[in-house]
Amino acid sequence: MNTEGLVLVRVDYDSADVPDSVKQTHPVVYRDGGEYCCVLGPDPERGIFGQGKTLKDTLSKFDREFQERLEHPIKGDPVSEFIQQRHI
Repeated sequence: MNTEGLVLVRVDYDSADVPDSVKQTHPVVYRDGGEYCCVLGPDPERGIFGQGKTLKDTLSKFDREFQERLEHPIKGDPVSEFIQQRHI
């Protein structure tokens, strides 16, 4: 994902509050107005995406989408293939 012009948010990957899916894949986390956004992939529409008012809520939503894509991968989808390879 192109991060030019985004207000990026630093994530502490060692924190116990950060889901394993985020620790394993290091998605882009940024602010959009008053909300946090988290995306893995080329854009929010084709990638795995979470959005919320707090960082914790956003990462939790991202994790739910991650688990859904992990359980139901899309054939030929680069994001699905990437997370299948990274999943421990």
